[in-house]
Amino acid sequence: MIWVVTSPERIYEEEKIVADLLQAGASYILLRKPSWQTADYLAFLEKTAPEWHPRIIVRDQPDISSRFAAGGLHLSEKARYSTDAPALSRFPLCSTGIHDTTAIATMPPHFSVLLLSPVFDSISKTGHHGRFAQPLPDKQGRQVLALGGVDASNIHQLKAWHFDGAAVLGAIWQQPGKAVTIYQRIQQRWNSNDQSS
Repeated sequence: MIWVVTSPERIYEEEKIVADLLQAGASYILLRKPSWQTADYLAFLEKTAPEWHPRIIVRDQPDISSRFAAGGLHLSEKARYSTDAPALSRFPLCSTGIHDTTAIATMPPHFSVLLLSPVFDSISKTGHHGRFAQPLPDKQGRQVLALGGVDASNIHQLKAWHFDGAAVLGAIWQQPGKAVTIYQRIQQRWNSNDQSS
């Protein structure tokens, strides 16, 4: 499973690129724009064909996620502590980010997908060094995706470490015009049986 996390910055023709990435096989798009207000998220989703909404996960916007029949809701750490569990039960998928492998066992059960970061040295954030490039402990029945520095050169290592996939950001958005080609290369490497480094 490979998710694509949107760039924090606005990207030219981003709605089209997102649709093209989904068409190319991205499992989900995590719509994460820390500086955006509710109106910005609404505008983005209104410009996105409804057929793609079930494969878009929206960050920290439960009302928007419901209104557009989004694929799920992602909560930041801050939002995780201020959102009650019953409010999350209406979403087909709830995810959150973690920064410690011990959190796998302590996350509330409604978070079925956990994004662990940083696994490798970050591509988009200078100075964010990887800390989890190693086998995972017991996943407690959850899906754990690697976030941080994942690209076509290292994604194949994740299967041996028991990750269920990856959430990619920097590798995709460094060159938005080549986003689909880069994604396809990453996907092909993930699907490959080649476990060599």
